[in-house]
Amino acid sequence: MSGKLLYVADIVENTIVDGTGFRTSLYLSGCDIRCEDCHNKELWDINSGHAVEIDEVFEKITGSFTNITFIGGEPMMQAKSLTALAEKIKNNTHKDIWIYSGHTYEEIINDKIYFNLLKFCDVLVDGKFDKKFSQNNLRFRGSINQRIIDVKKSLDKNEIILWNDEEDFCIPN
Repeated sequence: MSGKLLYVADIVENTIVDGTGFRTSLYLSGCDIRCEDCHNKELWDINSGHAVEIDEVFEKITGSFTNITFIGGEPMMQAKSLTALAEKIKNNTHKDIWIYSGHTYEEIINDKIYFNLLKFCDVLVDGKFDKKFSQNNLRFRGSINQRIIDVKKSLDKNEIILWNDEEDFCIPN
């Protein structure tokens, strides 16, 4: 047992809306950003989820062929525990990890705890949901102010590199 806990609101398997291909989405409870017209207001309270050991979450979300998405709520509220989970996923599987955050890439890389989590993620959908910029036809985001960022390329080049929809993220074995 790892001893670290995550507050989990839900685990949704085989979804196609939270990143490319089939994914298992880990919905985390707790949000300190609280965007107006948020789609997941019921997750703002961290106690809306259940405290679950990281090892148990790992077993639940890595048991199938799908890649992983961390979403919420606001995943950065649980960045320390989520970092331990993300590191375990990367060390023991070939799965890619998408993460959604109301924080911007710039805010995340300037916060040591958030940045430690980001280093294990492949794609970041960043920024607050903003109803003024909302469009129904956006892929993988709710408003056009949000960016879909290729984390690995951005860190390598030390500049924001947007995720290229044309590139294939392979489904792990």
